[in-house]
Amino acid sequence: MALGAGCVLAAVCGCKPIKFGAPAPKAPVAVPTHVAGTVGEYARLVGGGQLFVKGYGVVVGLGKNGSAEVPRALGKFITQYLLKLDFGSFRAHTKTLTPARFLHDMDTAVVEVRGVVPSGAPAGTRFDVVVTAAPQTQTRSLDGGTLMPVELRLAIGGMGLAGRGSRILAEAGGTIFVNPFLDPTKPSDLVKCRMGYVIGGGKLLNNRPAQLSLRRPDYAMCRLIDRRINERFHAEKRVAVAKNPSLIELRIPPGRRDDYEQLLKLIMRLPVRSRSGDWEAHARRIAEGMMRPGARHDELALVWEAMGRQVIPILRPLYRSRNKAVAFYTARAGIRLGDDIAADVVIRVASEGDSPLRIQAVRELGRQPQIARAALALRQIVDDQDDLVRLAAYEALLKRGDRTVITRVDVSGEFKLDIVSSNRHGIYAWRTGQPRIAVFGREMAVQSPIFFSAPRDLVTINATKDDKKLMLYRRIPRTGKFSENMFTDFSVRSLIMMLGSIPERGLDGKIKGLGLTYSQMVGVLYRMCQANNILAKFHLQAPPGLRRIYSDTPTVSRPDMPVD
Repeated sequence: MALGAGCVLAAVCGCKPIKFGAPAPKAPVAVPTHVAGTVGEYARLVGGGQLFVKGYGVVVGLGKNGSAEVPRALGKFITQYLLKLDFGSFRAHTKTLTPARFLHDMDTAVVEVRGVVPSGAPAGTRFDVVVTAAPQTQTRSLDGGTLMPVELRLAIGGMGLAGRGSRILAEAGGTIFVNPFLDPTKPSDLVKCRMGYVIGGGKLLNNRPAQLSLRRPDYAMCRLIDRRINERFHAEKRVAVAKNPSLIELRIPPGRRDDYEQLLKLIMRLPVRSRSGDWEAHARRIAEGMMRPGARHDELALVWEAMGRQVIPILRPLYRSRNKAVAFYTARAGIRLGDDIAADVVIRVASEGDSPLRIQAVRELGRQPQIARAALALRQIVDDQDDLVRLAAYEALLKRGDRTVITRVDVSGEFKLDIVSSNRHGIYAWRTGQPRIAVFGREMAVQSPIFFSAPRDLVTINATKDDKKLMLYRRIPRTGKFSENMFTDFSVRSLIMMLGSIPERGLDGKIKGLGLTYSQMVGVLYRMCQANNILAKFHLQAPPGLRRIYSDTPTVSRPDMPVD
């Protein structure tokens, strides 16, 4: 009777009979405001994920800290690798320097090299590589060494696959950076000295094309997305090329290669519908979403930015919002779209001492060299009491090309030295992107009297209270002997130049420069600050993974405090 009643009810209501045991219909999935109607709702970014690459090579310049062993699985590959570099070649005048003789020297070490190529990166992109002494070797430390040119392939296997598998994707080489806080006299730290990395040492050889894969193949939608991308991000050549109903290839224009990641973000947030009523309604929905509790302001502002200048009238009323996050992110979209009025909001946030958005605002001013009044604000912020904010202002000025308060010196091609005119002293060192040291305070000087000796007598610095010059000398890694004495004035700038310059004889016949590597230089400066030989706080950039952890925290006094 119940079944019959159900059938009658279904017939009366015009519905299908109920099927017992059938799954309940799924509720429609809510699409977030910042995704709804954009390319990200209809397609995924594929082929642009991080790519892990690996290779094997040789590090030289280790003195007595290398090893004569070559793992059996790598012997043939490393020999062929050195022959390719013209070792043992009569033509290259290395006939007597055979691969076997070269590798048997304790000055060398066989190493494994790994790196991560950024997503969607164009050819020529630089990235850091990790260098590790090969297992089954007695290499003690890579400190002071230089990685010879090495080829990198897709990381797909262990040591037995060296030189085989995928084609060559990248190359790497350069001076090894070893954690300068390690103490090589401690057994626990000595093991860690077997690993280092080359800052910006990897170079991508070919473009890594990014692609859009439609979530549901649809030729009409594919063509629509293709057209919208090329309309918004027009260039000499098409940015988007539809290949089939489910795939669109993205091509990075030459002018956007320095910020290609930002371009990919905007493409994913580009609204698909472009008719007047459609885009205006979409822009106003984003404005409403901005005001909701827990709104993802950054993501929503990117949608506006992707839409283009026509949304500026909708943005302007929100510049005055009492919600500081709404006001800042709206102004950020405005300033990126060329609205000069938005600059005042960003400058105000950058100058407010209690705003959690200060660093983001300071960095944004660095991206806008056309806003002339932003330069004055940044020059004042380099004197800020917050270390992270002060550093962000310095980097923003560099990005703008403003050297008014910055003097840059190239130290023997090994690293860049920036002297920043500031009332607050500090020394900052980078360990990703580009080897660089920034000294805040033009008159920073080494204190006297001083007797400083780095671990293992790497370098010794000495001066009495009455001396007019600092005396310096170092231990030579290969021979273990000491260099001749050298002299320089007490300024930190002169000290860094002397320590880092390549040893060469001047016109007076005396050697100028002690030839420390960037890693060794950072270690010396850190220890001198710790010993109060230099009255300044020392900060070493945190690894990329840690920078996200510290991005919203106040300044800390740890030497590995993140600096960008």
